[in-house]
Amino acid sequence: MKFFKKTKLLSLLLATSLMIAVFSGCSTSNDGTDPKSSSPASMPNSSEAVPTTITYALADPQDNKYWDSQLENFCKEYKNYTVDIECFGGTDDMMKNLKIRQSADQLPDIIQLKPDFINDLKDSLMVWDASDETVTKNSFAKRFEQDGKIYGLPLRSFNEFVYYKKSIFKELKLEIPQTWEQFIKVCTTIKESGKYTPIAMGAKDVWPVYPFNEFMPHLVANDEKILSNIAKQDEPFSKGGGFYDAYSMINDLYSADVMGPDPLGVGCDQSQQVFESNQAAMIVLGQWYLPNYIAHVGNTDDLGFFSLPVVKEGEKNRVMTMADNFLTINKNSKNLDAAKEFITWSFSNDVYKGYLEATMNNSTVEGVTNDNPLFKEYRENSNAESFLFYPGNSDYSDLVNQTKLDTKSIGQRMLSGEKYDSMLKDLNNKWKTARKDLGIK
Repeated sequence: MKFFKKTKLLSLLLATSLMIAVFSGCSTSNDGTDPKSSSPASMPNSSEAVPTTITYALADPQDNKYWDSQLENFCKEYKNYTVDIECFGGTDDMMKNLKIRQSADQLPDIIQLKPDFINDLKDSLMVWDASDETVTKNSFAKRFEQDGKIYGLPLRSFNEFVYYKKSIFKELKLEIPQTWEQFIKVCTTIKESGKYTPIAMGAKDVWPVYPFNEFMPHLVANDEKILSNIAKQDEPFSKGGGFYDAYSMINDLYSADVMGPDPLGVGCDQSQQVFESNQAAMIVLGQWYLPNYIAHVGNTDDLGFFSLPVVKEGEKNRVMTMADNFLTINKNSKNLDAAKEFITWSFSNDVYKGYLEATMNNSTVEGVTNDNPLFKEYRENSNAESFLFYPGNSDYSDLVNQTKLDTKSIGQRMLSGEKYDSMLKDLNNKWKTARKDLGIK
């Protein structure tokens, strides 16, 4: 039996959509062993088994690294299977590529999708059987069904945090803030010390403002389905709504000038370096950042994290919780059974537990946990309630496409000094017109 891994470049035929993809594969050839003793029950038990190549598209480098390391083990168990992993440069690049392939009916067999992109491809996705054991064991799958249909199984769950340097907080005698007002006060105290940047922000890349401008409207409104709900409203960005109220709070933070001398001139990687070198006291990112921090710093001795406190005095805080990296299958795939088998194997106890440990994510599978001591410490010391992020429905997606709503770009513009109320007023007008043009009731 022979194994191989391969790496090659994938170039799109359309010059406007060039990207680099890393392929990892493994294959097995018949080596004379008894097929009955080595082939899974669902595989052909003869030397005539047809070699099958499964294509798997993803955009997460951490996931790519882990699954690439596991392919040989998969192929030992599932003979005659080859797996080619296409790892894209980012989610946006992947979606541009997939939409082109969708129109040509050439989607990969397995696609790892962010929850808010399932709407874009769902017409081409297989609907999972709700009684499938892999589905029933997934704690989040049914919660994300659309019109009674389950299109994907989330591979991981994680929280959004404010990471902080314990030594700086101790030096400046700071307590973990419990309210939004206290959070801004902590930031201004750090700034007044003249020694540290309060919050490292890499807004040159646009997306790092997402914990504020994208997620806070959900948390402030305390509405997990806020995106689908605003699709029913003509002017959802008015005062008293989750977006307006959250942006008013965010504006207070941005106006306090606590994100360094040039947050719009610094990229995310550079902002992480500022935090990791103790030049900044805090950075606001998801749980996914923890492996990066450890890789760069080497330990977590000085690292703590808490939930972004978006509430007022006397109100219980809420922590944004993501179900992410949904495993979906191309419904027109010629390898449906093989794709299902790979996903089932991915969720098997040892393989999946290894994934959680390697990527430092939380489990989506009942009975499997990640025992990372940092998360245990957080759970023991935090009273924040878990708040689940839901993407908008198809009406919301249509309205976003029509109005070009981009909450992260709004955050970048706010940091540059633009008035949030003027932007939201303009967005209300566009939203109302779009609802009428699209015939959304």
